[in-house]
Amino acid sequence: MTFKQRLKFYLVGFGMGLLVLSIVLNKRGCKGIGTQKMEELTFQKWEINNAMRCKLQCAGFASDSLFLKDVKTCKVNYSADATNASLKPYGNYVLESSDKSVATYTLLVADCDSITKILDVVTKNKCACN
Repeated sequence: MTFKQRLKFYLVGFGMGLLVLSIVLNKRGCKGIGTQKMEELTFQKWEINNAMRCKLQCAGFASDSLFLKDVKTCKVNYSADATNASLKPYGNYVLESSDKSVATYTLLVADCDSITKILDVVTKNKCACN
């Protein structure tokens, strides 16, 4: 077998392998760390106390369901000072609203085992909540 024949044989097999691989891995992509964390937080149960509910109403959310729908578009800010993912027994994360969001806000949340607790809400609007 000459070198040309071996090269042709190799390229045909390599091309078939790439074709099979592209079919098998179609529509599977890599997700960033922030996207994975947001998916994990949005699928958990959210615990919102009365003080945080008041701050969310100041931000412009009339009900918890509107907020939970909007929070899916947030982004995790790992470079914020309050973010501490290695905190025991659970990590704290700063979530920032996206451009698509209804209101502009920043959340400090605690990622517990199966519950996401809102620790603080920061909005541009002045609020009389404690």
